[in-house]
Amino acid sequence: MKITQKDFDETTELAGTLTKIDNLSAEDVNTLSDEIFKRQPFFLTVLLGYRFDVTPEELEEIMKIYFLVWEYFRSYKNVQTKQVTETDFEKVQDRLIKMLNYIEGETEQNEKLNTYSYDLDKLKSKALLTAVLYRYDNRPVLLKMDKVTKGFIFVGIKSFIECFETI
Repeated sequence: MKITQKDFDETTELAGTLTKIDNLSAEDVNTLSDEIFKRQPFFLTVLLGYRFDVTPEELEEIMKIYFLVWEYFRSYKNVQTKQVTETDFEKVQDRLIKMLNYIEGETEQNEKLNTYSYDLDKLKSKALLTAVLYRYDNRPVLLKMDKVTKGFIFVGIKSFIECFETI
């Protein structure tokens, strides 16, 4: 997997964005949610759908990750003008699930690593995905979260990242 200078530069910016998101007021959350709903309603709908599957504390952490993804992509013109649809999302999500199922059945460790590497090489926002994974691995609430639910939500997050990159 290739890591570029852009990826390194974005890491500092994303750290600042995470700090900003951690300190949002209730009013800021409402304003940001309204903005997302206007531009990418399906993105917000999926986030809100998690409220039935997770605790309020887990939902708050997931919401912060979704806000991080939004902050990263909000300046992209296509993200502001073209909406990710359920069909777009499901197409990417299905591909990711098929890849994970393939990897699960693979016995060769080298083949697993090659598949992961191939998938990550196509990603343009590696720093963002790294920030998401860091958050997943360091927030106490998310560390205690059911692994299946956590994995399912992560696939959704990665699916949106890929969708935003390609619209």
